[in-house]
Amino acid sequence: MIDIHCHILPSIDDGSKSLEESIEMARIAERDGIRKIVATPHQLEGLYQPTSETILLKIALINKTLQDLGSRIEILPGSDVHIAADLVPKIESGEILCINRKNYILLEFPNQFVPDRILKLLENLFLKNIIPIITHPERNFLFQRHPNLLCDMIKAGALTQITAMSITGEFGKEAKKCAKKMLTHGMTHFIASDSHSSNHRPPVISTCIKHLKKIISDEEIEELVSGNPEMAITGRRIYPREPEKIRTFFGFF
Repeated sequence: MIDIHCHILPSIDDGSKSLEESIEMARIAERDGIRKIVATPHQLEGLYQPTSETILLKIALINKTLQDLGSRIEILPGSDVHIAADLVPKIESGEILCINRKNYILLEFPNQFVPDRILKLLENLFLKNIIPIITHPERNFLFQRHPNLLCDMIKAGALTQITAMSITGEFGKEAKKCAKKMLTHGMTHFIASDSHSSNHRPPVISTCIKHLKKIISDEEIEELVSGNPEMAITGRRIYPREPEKIRTFFGFF
């Protein structure tokens, strides 16, 4: 497996607090069957604004330490960014890091709403060959009530990533229910840990597999945890299936 969303870098955002915790997180991930982790600290956010240089230096330190300890897991660069007017030029200049410095970027929305003119931003990113991956939409209040909004965003060029702990119910009933709807209607393309620590939110994906087996096929599971992540870290184009709008008794959501 490949984890494309993990706050494993030490003392850089609200994730790992130390190099020791980062190493422990990597060991937990390796035991879980994860062979590569994309380090995705928050960038372009008021509270956390690490430079790309700082991120790359911390990744080099962790990888060197892991190699010295005999670990085979690899940490790759990336970031987790919020919506901003200057997002595209900052990505193009390298001020913001795409996944493994290729062309996929993790894009985090506010928890309670979806920003105005988001479709235009997604289209602009796509036209620049930057593929936005909307992170954990199943935990967003608006998407939980109106999941079909994601269909238009996917058609505009975006992909989505569900958090493993949402599938197991650890982020609550609404997040779990929304994740299931997304999975059964072709509205998601990655599953990641979004880990922030070695204990409360560890970098583990395997615990959600048994839940996934009740919802989608083994082939689809493999695509979400390995196939598509491999495409993202190598910068290859993912061609998602057409998402299906969710029907209710009264019509569409």
